[in-house]
Amino acid sequence: MWVRASSLRAAPGTIQGLIDDFIQNTVPKIKATPGNVGAVLLVNREQGKCLALTYWKDRAALDSSEATGTSLRTAVATQSGATIEGVQRAETVLMERVGQPQAGAYSRATQFTCPADRMDAGVAHLRTTVVPNLKSIAGFKALICAINRETGTCVVSSVWESLDALKASEAQVAPTREEAIKVFGGSNISVEIYESVYVDVQAPVTN
Repeated sequence: MWVRASSLRAAPGTIQGLIDDFIQNTVPKIKATPGNVGAVLLVNREQGKCLALTYWKDRAALDSSEATGTSLRTAVATQSGATIEGVQRAETVLMERVGQPQAGAYSRATQFTCPADRMDAGVAHLRTTVVPNLKSIAGFKALICAINRETGTCVVSSVWESLDALKASEAQVAPTREEAIKVFGGSNISVEIYESVYVDVQAPVTN
């Protein structure tokens, strides 16, 4: 499965309008596009950040949907007055869940760059070590990893049932995150917090 992540920035007071437009106008068109397997909208209301994720069954479906993606992204930005800050594409190589994906959860997204030849070892470490550790922490819902071997970009997102659960988990998650980044050989690290305001992804529960 592949994902296209569109980053937008809007004035904090206009975020709800962007959310409504995405759900009412953009999502139906995304779902009607061949090869689409889901869409997610994440926001940070205080910072005016929005991250629109569209999921595709394979790389061919992702590539063939580029024109539609550009058109829809531009329409959302125009309607809401948002600025498009960037677009990334990556393969979703890990999606471990303990419940069905749903809106209202909170995500801690860690992005970094790493050597392509370290990515497989890093993903294996997430699967065998990080996921079991996180499952023991109250409020954990999912761990998702997406990588782009061409750009060396990796995004690892842990999903929590509430903002309180996310905040409470930080002391336990921090050393696990640091260890995982070392396995990946990661650098240029950033960590951002998002609220899930729309979630519809064809993803099985893996617990």
